[in-house]
Amino acid sequence: MLDELDRGILQILQEDGRVSYAEIARKLGVPESTVRLRVRKLVERGVIRKFAALINPFKAGYEVVAVIAVDTEPSKVKKVAEELAKLPEVDVLGIATGAHDIFMQVTVRSLRELEEFLIEKLGKIDGVKSTETSILTSVKKWGYARVF
Repeated sequence: MLDELDRGILQILQEDGRVSYAEIARKLGVPESTVRLRVRKLVERGVIRKFAALINPFKAGYEVVAVIAVDTEPSKVKKVAEELAKLPEVDVLGIATGAHDIFMQVTVRSLRELEEFLIEKLGKIDGVKSTETSILTSVKKWGYARVF
C-alpha cells in the first residue's frame, strides 16, 4: 500500500522526473533522506518501473500511432502476448476482456512501416487469428499510470 507521502513523491516525480530529492523534500516538508529512502523502496517494490523521458513521437519523427486489437486462438493468448511484447514498435500491450483478446499501441515512422509491421511481424506470430487497426489522427493527452 502507498501512503500519503509515497503518493506525494510519485506525483512530483510524474510532473518532473528530474527534480532533486532535496526539492521533493522541501515541497513535502520532510527530510531529504526520507525521500531518498522512499524512492529506493518504491523502485525495489516495482512501483516505479524506471525513470525515463516521455517523448512525443510526432515531434521525434514518427508519423503513425496505432491501436491494434488482436484476436487469438484461445489457448495461445498468453503466448501471443509474450511474442508481441518483444517487438520494439509496441509501446503498450495488454490482455483484455470483451470483443478482443489483446490490445496494443504501436508507434512507427510511416504507413509503410505500419504495413510491414502488420504483415511481416504481427501476421507471422503463431496463434494470431485476426487484427483490427485504428490509427490515431491526433493525440490529445499523453499519459501514464496515476496513483493519486
